[in-house]
Amino acid sequence: MEEKRVEVFIPRGADREDPNFFVGLNGVNYLLPRGKKSMVPKAVAAEIARSELAADRFYESVDGLRQSV
Repeated sequence: MEEKRVEVFIPRGADREDPNFFVGLNGVNYLLPRGKKSMVPKAVAAEIARSELAADRFYESVDGLRQSV
């Protein structure tokens, strides 16, 4: 049975950044083009969302540390 897929959008990166976004989940690798929509399994979309949330929290922490100095 094929896993249901959902659409994700990976924003473009900086000029010198890799034009693809790598996601590895349970031993399966996905290389998604930046700046385009892709259809991925729900679990991959969830991992991308988890990664984005972790990055947001990291940068919030860094900003908080900079303000306290």
